[in-house]
Amino acid sequence: MQETLLTYLKTWWVTLIILPFVLLSTHQVYVALSTHILLVNSYSYTFPYNIVYFLLFHFDLIVHEAGHGFFSITGNRFWTILGGSLYQVFFPALLLGFCWYNRYRIGMQLSLVYLGFSWMSVAVYAGDAAGRQLPLIGNLGKEAHDWHNIFMHLNMLDKYAFFSAMFAVIGGICYLLAVLLPLFVKHYESHSIDLDL
Repeated sequence: MQETLLTYLKTWWVTLIILPFVLLSTHQVYVALSTHILLVNSYSYTFPYNIVYFLLFHFDLIVHEAGHGFFSITGNRFWTILGGSLYQVFFPALLLGFCWYNRYRIGMQLSLVYLGFSWMSVAVYAGDAAGRQLPLIGNLGKEAHDWHNIFMHLNMLDKYAFFSAMFAVIGGICYLLAVLLPLFVKHYESHSIDLDL
């Protein structure tokens, strides 16, 4: 019995740690998208997940802004604007690919949480495209709102809610995969064989 419990804990301990954050983050985005977008700013995470949220949110913001810089190389204003959100989901996907290639199960779980969080952040930003209520970095004006500009360029501002919901669903799928990953990963035990020849 005790050995079985230890085996389960060795397999599922990361899931037990990330599950509350995943549930809180999903709830935060659901509340923000279904009622009022500004509730995303006043959502109250419990300790210690408020620290994780703070660090992850600000790191994700840096990655988003770096994406604008990287895509500005194209010289195209549309790709520069879209580049922030593209890089925001590309970077954790790259980390996930690295961890998958090297078979780092814990790294894959954490990368999937980060990827899901990034998709959820993009969902909230896209969900604010029409109202443009979220504060922008550097106190930029409403005209600098990425997703408003993207949807206006594509002549699809009326479809912002659909895309926002789609991004949130993709983020939710990433979260679900992170939580259930131990079901899909094979566990190998190493044994040393002493060949006395």
